[in-house]
Parts: sequence; structure tokens; C-alpha cells
Amino acid sequence: MRAEEVIATHGNTDFDAFAAMIAARRLYPNAVVAIGSLNRNVRDFYRLHAEELEPTVEAHRLELDAIRRLVVVEAASASRLGELEPVALDAHVEKVLFDHHGEDELPDWVHEESAVISTDGALTTTLVGILAERELEPTPLEATVFALGIHEDTGSLTHPTATQRDADALAWCLRHGARQEVVAEYLHLPLAAGERELLQRLLDTLEPVDAGGEEVLLAAIAWPEYVEGVSNLAHKIVDLTDARALVLLVEMDGRVFAVTRSRTDRVDAAAIAEALGGGGHGQAASAIARLSLEK
Repeated sequence: MRAEEVIATHGNTDFDAFAAMIAARRLYPNAVVAIGSLNRNVRDFYRLHAEELEPTVEAHRLELDAIRRLVVVEAASASRLGELEPVALDAHVEKVLFDHHGEDELPDWVHEESAVISTDGALTTTLVGILAERELEPTPLEATVFALGIHEDTGSLTHPTATQRDADALAWCLRHGARQEVVAEYLHLPLAAGERELLQRLLDTLEPVDAGGEEVLLAAIAWPEYVEGVSNLAHKIVDLTDARALVLLVEMDGRVFAVTRSRTDRVDAAAIAEALGGGGHGQAASAIARLSLEK
């Protein structure tokens, strides 16, 4: 597919990144949203509502040489964009970045005047703020997507990174028709059988590691088959163990999936993920490393 304007984000897209793309399309109405790999709950939602959320396109179907403007959300590292990485690094393509990891340095592939960086608990909050300022009205379905993104990335306003702006943005979503029953349904999907087995193995493998005086729970395992949703399992493990910091390393399907969580300023989840080629913010981050078969 040929498209001159494309909105993109990182792989294993969560609701905050997905919602931020849908919100960004309100600002760039001629752009298409590039869909890559989605977290299970996001994928289930998208499959049900894909027609109402068009124009979207699978990222691998895009003709990269046709893109003239790339709008990136929630991915300051170009390597997290998958097949769209060369577009982000192309000096002839206009780039725009929306991110809420305010402590990160601006990447060299985007100009400062083309970046919107915030410290909101959810990036969706930042985009919702812009939509509200410009009096751009969402549909009830879009408002529901935005609410899902804010709830997911702020732990329904319970994470220490949640701000008054996040709460105000959720209220704005409700005023514009966000459906609470849909939010509840997709934030609390039951675990599939494979996820339950992997969760139990991770719990059995957890070991405390001292990190400069702070205890980090670590689990590193190889799993015989691909199970998606390791990030969801990380949330559940934090809840079950009350861990201050958590690192999960799961080798499966020829890759190592790393998920990091932190509830203390002394452990930076993003720094751990970045060392593995990923990214995120101080409380939640992830990375995927492909295993090399060379010896």
C-alpha cells in the first residue's frame, strides 16, 4: 500500500501506544495507522472494531519509499519500529515524535521542534490534551480506546507516575462517551491455559537479586512454545509478590522477551530494557532480542 503519511509505534503494541496512534490520526487526518504486532487484549479489541478504526494498514504492506511523513508515538528508539526503522532514519522523510518519557534524550532522527515530550503517566493523556485544546471531538469508540490506554499505562491511576492530567483526560473520555463496560472487559482478560502455565513457572523460578541495596526479583527461563502476554504476566507477578522491582527473561520462539517493572526510584526499568535494545519508562519497559544461531 502506498501512503505518504504514516503513524507508527513499537511492536507488541499495548493500549497506550495503540490509543496514542488513534489520537494522533485526529491531528494528521490524511495519515494511516500502521498496525504491527499487538498485545493480545489490543488485538482482540482491534479485530472486533477494525472497520470503525480505519484507515489502518498492516505495517509490512506499506511501500516504504512512498512515505513522506512518519509520525511516531511511544518509541524514541528507531530500532523499536521494526520494518519502519529505515524510514525513521531517512533524512528525506519528515518525522514527528510524541513520547512521555521526559527523562530520555531526544533521538537524533527527529528535530526538537517536531517532538512533543511530556511526563504524563500515559502518552494518550498527552494526545487527549492536544485534542481537547483544539476542540477535536472523538467518537465514543475513540474515547473508549483513549480511556483504555490511560487506564492501562497508569494502573487505573494507581501508579506513582499517574498525574492530575491523567485523571482529567479520563474524565474527558467519559464526557465523550467512553464505555466503562468495554474498558473493564479488555483490561481484565482471563489468562489462557498457556499463560497460566508460564505464570506458574515464572513464579517458581523467581529469585531475589541485590541491585545496589535494592531487591530485584528475577526470573530467567526457556519456554518450549511461544506464549504472548509476558508483560501482562509481569503485572500479575508484581501484584502477587508485591515486588519493588522485577525482571523477566523468557526465551521462546528464537527470541528472548525481556520485561522490567519497578516501583522504586532506585531501579530504572527503562535503563535495563535499553541495555537489551528495548525501551519504555522508569516503571515499565520491555525488549525483544533475537537469538543468533552463529557459533
